[in-house]
Order: sequence, then C-alpha cells, then structure tokens
Amino acid sequence: MKKIILVLSVIAMLVTSCAEKEEFTIKGTLPSSEYDGKEVYLKVLGENWKDLVAIDTATVYNGSFEFKGLAQGGSLVHFVELAEPTDAVKRPLLLIVEPGQIEVSMDTVSTVKGTASNNSYQEFNDKLAAIDSEMKAIYKKAQEDTTKTAQAELEKQFEEKDAQKSALNYDFIKANAQSQLGAYLFASRSYMLSLDQMKEISALIKSEYKSNERMKKVEARIQALDATAEGKAFTDLKGKTPEGADASLADYAGKGKYVLVDFWASWCPPCRAEMPKLVEAYKLNKGKAFEIVGISLDKTNEDWVKGIKNLNISWPQISDLKFWDSELAAAYGVNSIPHLVLLDKDGKILARGLSADQAIEKLNDLLK
Repeated sequence: MKKIILVLSVIAMLVTSCAEKEEFTIKGTLPSSEYDGKEVYLKVLGENWKDLVAIDTATVYNGSFEFKGLAQGGSLVHFVELAEPTDAVKRPLLLIVEPGQIEVSMDTVSTVKGTASNNSYQEFNDKLAAIDSEMKAIYKKAQEDTTKTAQAELEKQFEEKDAQKSALNYDFIKANAQSQLGAYLFASRSYMLSLDQMKEISALIKSEYKSNERMKKVEARIQALDATAEGKAFTDLKGKTPEGADASLADYAGKGKYVLVDFWASWCPPCRAEMPKLVEAYKLNKGKAFEIVGISLDKTNEDWVKGIKNLNISWPQISDLKFWDSELAAAYGVNSIPHLVLLDKDGKILARGLSADQAIEKLNDLLK
C-alpha cells in the first residue's frame, strides 16, 4: 500500500512540475483608472483566421488586469481586447501566449514584452513604427514643397522606405515561418512580398496552418501570380460590359495590338488620380497598334458607368461587379489598385504592376 501511495505521489509531482513549466501570466495596464470595472477579453484566432474567439475575461482594477493559464500546444497567437473599445485603445493587441510572464501596455501605442517571442515581435514592431514615422515625415514634406525637383526626390525617398518596410516584413516572417505567428503574418502581409518571396515562405509554413480559408486565399493568389507572371501568355477574363453584353479580354489580347489591362474602380482615389494620364495617352496613340482594356472592381453598374463618364474613359470595359471578391482580379492575383498589366501583340505579358507613368514610357518605346 505504501508503494502505491509513493508511486501516486511521484506521478502527482511530475504532473504538477509539467503544469508549472507551461504556466503563463499576462499582466496588463491601461492608460488610467477610468478603465476600472471594464472588461478585457483574451481571444484566439477563429477557424478561418479572420474572426477572433474570446476564451477568457478579466476585469480592470486600478488600471490593471491579469490572465493566467497553461500555454499548451506551443507558442500561439492570442489577442487582448477591450470589451468596449475607446478612442485611445481601439484595436485588439496581438501577443504570443507561451510559458512565462507577459507584460502588456494598452494605449494609443500598445506594447508587449516579457518572453522571447513577445520581445522579438515587439522589436520588429518598433522598427516598423520608426519607418512609418519617417514615411509620414516625407509625405508631409511632399505636401509642403510641390516643386518638381523636390517631388521627385521625396518620391524616391518614400519608395526606399517602403522597400525597407517590405524587407523587414520578409525577414521577420521568414525567420518565424514555422510558428503560428509567422504563418499568421504571412497570411496578413503577403501583399508586401514578391512572388518569389511568397513561394519561398509558403514552402516553410507548416501544413497544419494551411487549412484555414485565409491561408488558402494566399496560396490561390500565389498560383494566380505565377500563372500571370511576366513572360507568360495572358489569362483570359470574362465579364460584362457597362451595357450588359458579354465581353472578354481575349476579344482584344493577342490580336496584333499592345494591350494595357487596367485594373481600377470608380471608388478608388489613386485610380482616379492616374486616369487623366491614361486618357491622354489613349488620345495620343489612337489609330496605332494599341488598346486599353479596363477591368473594374466596382460594386454597382451605376457607379461604374458614372465613373467612366466623369473620367472621360473611352476604351473597352469589363467587370463582374464583385468588388474585392472579383474573380477577374483574383485571376491575376490583384489585391491593390490601380494595377496595370502590359501585353505584347501576341498576348504575352510584358510587364505588370506598372504605374501610369511607367506604362506610358514603355508604350512610347514600343509604338515608335
């Protein structure tokens, strides 16, 4: 009997020891005592990685709150969020639940620290914030100094900072690709990466993280971008004209003309800003071996037609009127507009992701 009691005691001690090693504590603070009595949720990613699911609740006391539990299943993405967000604390704050004490400060600028993963993630966010601050300063200067020389230099500086931001995201996501954090950031920020970078990181992501809808969309975009990369034959797009007739990109592409495919929408300010340049280029090159085909991401036919009229667009238009769910945009992996794709006379993709100025410069060379 004593031997049985001894064995059970040893087992109990081992279980307790393992549990202690998995324990985590989240100690959070808020800007002031005015948050006292309010509730804070601890949330995890939902099945589709879009919605968040609350798994615990804490009440704020003396400007502080606390969560405790066991970090089972490794280092996983969690969020802390006020039940009633304020102007100062609006968004859920991402943190990594893992064994140890995690310190959270929720304010207009929130921070997380205390464990290895959270310290690393906070350092990454601090670097991003510094670049964002520099980009805002450059943008402010561009508004103040509108001379052509200054604008060109400031645009160059802005693009350099944007490239630094993309490189920082790539390096961090790749370094953490085996974790849920890396997979989540990849699903959220893949738009900042090149096709080759996306392929590289996708190959590193664990299969268990590829089953949710958000990641499936990223994988589908990789396939679409690969199929419509420079040097590939164009992928046909089928939809309706503003008048409701059936139309396809194949009606124009590969017919002996250079075709500029313009993904745009009437609700898109950058598209509207670029449009006068395309309108002018279309007028200047009328009668040459050149055509523009607009692929609209508008929501309604009424807005689409109104945009065409107001912007003096006279080239062919196609749309499925599905906004960001557009199958036409998805076929080319387009997730930001304006997005220009240039096809040669045989329908081969010469370049994509061009600005209006870049597209016009290429066309001027081709149409000499």
